Amino acid sequence: MKIRNIALLIAAIPLIAAGCGKSKPATKPVIEEEFLTLADVSGRTSFQEDSPDVRVIKVKAKALIKKNDIRLAKKNALQNASKMAVEAMVRELMTADDYNRRYEEIERYFSTNIDKYIVDREVVAEKKIYNDKYYGISAAFKVNREVTLVALQKDLRFIDASGSTLITIITSKKDWDLSAINYRFQDIEDMLMNQIQTDLNQRGLRAMDYRNAVISMQTDEKKRAAYSKLSKEQFMAMVTGSSARDEAFNQQVKESEEFYTSGLTLLKQLAKVVVEVNIISLSRKEDKVVLSVNVTAKNISTATGGAFANETFNIARRTGASADPAAVVTQLVKDTYVEMREKFVPQVIKEMSTIDVGGNKLIRYELVMKGFDSREFRNMRRAINGAQADNFRYLDYDNTLKEANPSINILFVRYAGKLSALADDVLTILDDANLPAEDPIVAQDLTDLVFEKMIVDD
Repeated sequence: MKIRNIALLIAAIPLIAAGCGKSKPATKPVIEEEFLTLADVSGRTSFQEDSPDVRVIKVKAKALIKKNDIRLAKKNALQNASKMAVEAMVRELMTADDYNRRYEEIERYFSTNIDKYIVDREVVAEKKIYNDKYYGISAAFKVNREVTLVALQKDLRFIDASGSTLITIITSKKDWDLSAINYRFQDIEDMLMNQIQTDLNQRGLRAMDYRNAVISMQTDEKKRAAYSKLSKEQFMAMVTGSSARDEAFNQQVKESEEFYTSGLTLLKQLAKVVVEVNIISLSRKEDKVVLSVNVTAKNISTATGGAFANETFNIARRTGASADPAAVVTQLVKDTYVEMREKFVPQVIKEMSTIDVGGNKLIRYELVMKGFDSREFRNMRRAINGAQADNFRYLDYDNTLKEANPSINILFVRYAGKLSALADDVLTILDDANLPAEDPIVAQDLTDLVFEKMIVDD
């Protein structure tokens, strides 16, 4: 029996020796199906834009999982998503030129008190991604357009308020005899004007009435000479898009198409939106006094502009024989404006936030480089940095997970343009640097692109 065992051992010696000559077996490769990215995190929000003051913005964000603390990673991912949502709202409110010049200040200011601008938030999907190294979420936010606009215009003064002026105007003055209650029609007009101006000014929008707008032009001699004879009727005819040949203009204007053209230019210099207030009636029926007011807002900043908001308010107050009529009328005006503030003014603010926002903004993106070693990533940083342009900025990098399998390195950039164009531009830069990568996934709400190292056969 012992002789047989010895024989078997001798026979196995060549096999053992052959095995010792081989290298160690390779580590188990990462299963690609486990390498989830933010593109794999998707869900549907239940939020709706149920108020003109609210904008629903959906974003995707991630955070590094440290010490396997999932709760903290989820919290950080949601905080990152909050910043992205507010930044998206800011971009809607600003011109490309203003935003691109000051995005660093904007990012610094809004990140300090992000919850101030968010009405509500909802996580619609969440997963571990990048080999369970990051926690990714898809979230929806209700962002307060008005509060954000006030911060940009009033606090930061990033938006030129003079370029976003509202002009209010009373269009149908009635020759009412209110002397019996020690009132003039102009008193009602002035009260409404002051309410509108005060409220909109406090919300960060510059508001003035037509009379003040005309007075403001008197300091410019050339403009005063050209527009001093512009009547209220001519003003409103221009707002509604009438021709100089229409009946609303006097003979002088009818004979001068150039005057009309330059007059319309004047209006666009003065205002982006015109609020037209029409006091329909002030009447007394038995023990009630009723004030009827119609308000319309017109966007005159573009050739396709026009009325975008219209409301009619019929406000009544009871009054007895001993009631002070002047006090009743004053309270009616206040009550009327309460209704306007709730139903009409938010529509004006919403429209103002969409004016002059054309152009491409520099949006922050993360370029995730998968499978590149440290030397290749250094060369990549140099290549990306050297490719900077007006629409492409290199910001920073993160190589926390350079030792992961596969390696995960991140470049932070800002890019003005479509996400697909950014992907193509980065692929071209990598090809020129002899660092070929696979095409990344390009999807809606995605602000990070994963470039996987391309394995080239020898």
